[in-house]
Amino acid sequence: MLLKDSVRYLPYEYVDEKELEQMVLEHYKEIFGINTLYFDPQTMKTETGTATRSDGIIIPTDNTKWYILEVELASHRVYDLIVPQIMKFNRAYRQPETRKKIANAIFTLIKKDPYKTAVFQTQKIEDTYKYLNEIIDTPPMIGIVIDQKTPELEAVCKDLKFETRTTEFKTYTRENAGTNVHVHEFEPLYETQPPPRTLQCILMVLELVYKRGKTYDEAAEISAKRLKLLKGDIKHRCTIDLGLKASQLRKLLNNKEKLTKSIIAKFPDYEDTIREAIS
Repeated sequence: MLLKDSVRYLPYEYVDEKELEQMVLEHYKEIFGINTLYFDPQTMKTETGTATRSDGIIIPTDNTKWYILEVELASHRVYDLIVPQIMKFNRAYRQPETRKKIANAIFTLIKKDPYKTAVFQTQKIEDTYKYLNEIIDTPPMIGIVIDQKTPELEAVCKDLKFETRTTEFKTYTRENAGTNVHVHEFEPLYETQPPPRTLQCILMVLELVYKRGKTYDEAAEISAKRLKLLKGDIKHRCTIDLGLKASQLRKLLNNKEKLTKSIIAKFPDYEDTIREAIS
C-alpha cells in the first residue's frame, strides 16, 4: 500500500497483458529515456519477414543502445514465451540483410511521421538513414517490463543471446477511485546521469525564486551556502554560463517560459528536470 496525505493507494492487478502493455507504452520515455522513439512490433514482422513476437522496438536518438521490448505478466509462462522468440530473432539478426531491412522499415516510418522526423532534426542527426544503420548494426538490448520479477525471469535473462535489462512495472490505484486516479512504480532501464554542476546551481537558484519567493540575490546567497561556493560563482553560472548578462537574466526572471526555453537550449538532455524545477 502507498499512503499520501492520509489517502490509500492499493496494488492494482492488470486485467491482462494488453492493459499492462498500454500503460508501459504511455510511459516508455520515462522507462527507456527521453531521447527514444517507440516503433510498433509490426516493423519487424512485416518488413523483415522475421517471425518474432516482440512488443516493439525502442530507437534512441543519442547514440545509446536500441531495445527489443518485451512486456509480460509474471503469471504467464515467461520462459516459454520469450526465449524461443529471441533465439529466432537472433538467428535472423546475424544476417546483414535482416539488419538492413529493419533499418529500412524504421526509416520509412520516420519519413511518414512529422513528429519522429522533427525529433531527429532536433537532435541534429543530418543523415537519419546512416544513423539507423549504424545503430541497428550494434546488437540490441532486450528490455523486459514485467509486473513482478520471478526466479523464472532470472532464467530467461541467462538464456537470451543479447544483453538484457528488466524492470518491475507496478500500478497502485486510489482507494474507491479505480484506475482514474493511479500511480506507477518502476525503475528506469536507462542509466541516469546527474545534471551538470552548472545546471544544478541554476536550478537551485530558480527553485528558490519561483517556489520559495526569494529574490534573485537572496537565492544566489542561499545556494552559495548550500553548495559551499562563492555567491559570485553562483551568479556567474546563472548568467555568463547561459550566455546572458545580469540585466538580461533579471528581465527573464519575469518571463518563466522564455527563461525555461533558454536553459533547455543550453542543456537539452535535461528538459524534464528543468521543467520540473521551474514549474
